[in-house]
Amino acid sequence: MKVLVLTTDLELALLRKRVLESVGHEVSVLSSEKEALEAAENEMPFDVALVCHHLPAATARKLIRIFRDNKHPGKVVYIAHIYGEWPEVEADRYIVGADGPDALLRVVAESGPEAAAGFRQPG
Repeated sequence: MKVLVLTTDLELALLRKRVLESVGHEVSVLSSEKEALEAAENEMPFDVALVCHHLPAATARKLIRIFRDNKHPGKVVYIAHIYGEWPEVEADRYIVGADGPDALLRVVAESGPEAAAGFRQPG
């Protein structure tokens, strides 16, 4: 599955990338607002986009709006910082970063095209 990691925290992005690659996902990291917006405008292909809380809310909203306006079939998962935080973005799914790598892998698997088609990934 193609996964985009969108955040301004490169260290966190690389950690998430490694976790996702360890189970076979193809991961692209975009660690600046400019890179993320250019990728969205150029319709970079993805199955799941992970939007991190480190990305400014206005940028996250703009990215998601571009994805929706372009009728991109990929799903958007917003990674919140803490429980109780009410994200100012409209994503397809939400997760809290502190839930850890197992929760991240589960939400990505549940959000991808295989899940939409009714298939379950082993694990």
